[in-house]
Amino acid sequence: MNLVAHQYLSFNNPSLQLGNFLGEVVKGNKYNDYPDDIKLGILLHREIDSFTDSHDVVKRSSTYFHSTQHKYSPIVVDLVYDYFLIKHWRKYHPTSFQLFKENCYELFSYNTENFPTNLQEMLNHLLKNDWFENYSTIEGIQKTLTGISKRVNFDNNLTNTASTIYQYETELEKDFLQFFPELVQFSKDFIQSK
Repeated sequence: MNLVAHQYLSFNNPSLQLGNFLGEVVKGNKYNDYPDDIKLGILLHREIDSFTDSHDVVKRSSTYFHSTQHKYSPIVVDLVYDYFLIKHWRKYHPTSFQLFKENCYELFSYNTENFPTNLQEMLNHLLKNDWFENYSTIEGIQKTLTGISKRVNFDNNLTNTASTIYQYETELEKDFLQFFPELVQFSKDFIQSK
């Protein structure tokens, strides 16, 4: 899953949100360098990604992009699922997406000094380019993928993804709506088990 979903799945718990954000860059056993409440967020991030990557519905969504995006298909699906989460925001969250976004940005900004350098750099780009807002439109998703295409070291076709998203938008939306409630329950169960 992508940034918006990870923050949503922290269920308005600032420690989990920070850990979930740190999960973007904290690898291996480095999570042990953090307090228990942040550590749980990092582990939640990993569990969310593992559950998502192994789920049959998500794999089905990836197949729509295999012919054009190959190994980058899961990245596209992560972004597209954020798009659908934002599209159906009121179904899942009591506050507006705008307020949720502002609260996340404020939390991240307030804690910048505690982030590793690479996450500080990522946060600067996130805030400057308003990534969460980008994820709310297919054009914004394409803009994000074009940016990713310039940063990866392998040949890719990420600059030409929007047409495929439009082509399979109905199927992808159905996949998301089927999958996301399962992911929400999985995340709640994981948190409660700790």
